Amino acid sequence: MKTGTKIAIVALLALAVAATVSLRGGKRAGYVPVAEQPAPADKAMAAAPAPIADPAPRAVAAAAKPRLLELGSMRCQACLEMAKVLDALRASQGPKLQVDFIDVFEQPSAPERYRISVIPTQILYDGAGKEIFRHTGYFSHDDILSKFGELGVKL
Repeated sequence: MKTGTKIAIVALLALAVAATVSLRGGKRAGYVPVAEQPAPADKAMAAAPAPIADPAPRAVAAAAKPRLLELGSMRCQACLEMAKVLDALRASQGPKLQVDFIDVFEQPSAPERYRISVIPTQILYDGAGKEIFRHTGYFSHDDILSKFGELGVKL
C-alpha cells in the first residue's frame, strides 16, 4: 500500500473519531440556550429576539440593545470554538449586547424558523430587532465587533 493511501486512511479514521466524540454532546456552563418559541406569523416578528431560557428567567426587551444570535450545537467542533467567542462577548460587552445561542439538535424547528442550513450561523440584529447581517462558520470576537461597527451599530 502506498504511503499517500495510508495517510488518507489514517486521516479519515481520525476524522471519524473526532466526529464521534463531538456527537456525544454535553452542556457547557454559562452557555445559555434560547427557548424555543412557535414560528412567528410575519417577518417582523421573526426578527424579534426570543427570551432566554435559564434557571432564573429574566426579561429581555425586544428593542433594548443589539443582539447576536448563534445557531449551532454542542456536538459541533466549530460551535464549541464559537462558545468561547460568545463567552468573551458576554464578558466584554456586558449589558451593551444581547448574546444568545440556540442548539439546533435540542430545538429541531430552529433551522427552518431562522432559515439556516449550516452551523454555526450567527445572525446580527440592530437595537430595533431587525436582522442586519448573517455569517456562517467561525466568527472571531474582534470581527463580530467590527461588523457591528461597519453596519452602524454602536456597542
